[in-house]
Amino acid sequence: MDFKEIPGEDTQANVKKNRATLIALAVVFISPVLFAYLAYFNNWFTGGGKSHGEIIDKPWHIEDLNIVDTSFGAWENSKYMGKWNWLLVMDQNTCNEQCQTNYFLLQQTHLGLGKNTKKNNFLLVLNQQSPKLFDEWLDVDTMRVRIDSGKVALNSIQNPADRRGLNGLPIPANAIYLVDPLGNIFLKYDLINSKEEAPIYSKGLRSDISRVMRVLDVSSKNE
Repeated sequence: MDFKEIPGEDTQANVKKNRATLIALAVVFISPVLFAYLAYFNNWFTGGGKSHGEIIDKPWHIEDLNIVDTSFGAWENSKYMGKWNWLLVMDQNTCNEQCQTNYFLLQQTHLGLGKNTKKNNFLLVLNQQSPKLFDEWLDVDTMRVRIDSGKVALNSIQNPADRRGLNGLPIPANAIYLVDPLGNIFLKYDLINSKEEAPIYSKGLRSDISRVMRVLDVSSKNE
């Protein structure tokens, strides 16, 4: 699409008008979450900036995961639906020391969100093997997915157009992912190795989610 310059206005003014036109078109034609990414990571609005995680150019969708079972029933009827969720994805059927450290990280980061805790949640994702959780971990919500060679498998489909997300590749396990309220998995974070790393790392996680919420809050469950 070509954008015509307005006679009598300088180049800079026309550039600003064209950028405004592009943003307006993005709001109408691009999915809300992709527009949020553009706004946040390209500094279109005040408060945009560099992410502390790895932006996923082609987001996955939570419904495309090959889910074996959950402890909380169907995603669409759960407390996670319509919220900003962190997924702690571990290629194991238990929660070892590193898993527990990162779960603690997400727990503390969640509590540090203040009034935004109602819009956020976090979930432990394990592999397809029978879970081996003990003591207090028996009460922790879990999702079990098929993981092969360290990567989360997606549902098999005949027509790629039927996939909810933009990415048809398997998802690397042993990482933290941020999922938007529409179900798009769009940011990836490395795991930490010790609780001593948690305070600084938590600050980055909290900064990212708070900024994205300000750019475009598409949460549907605020209770």
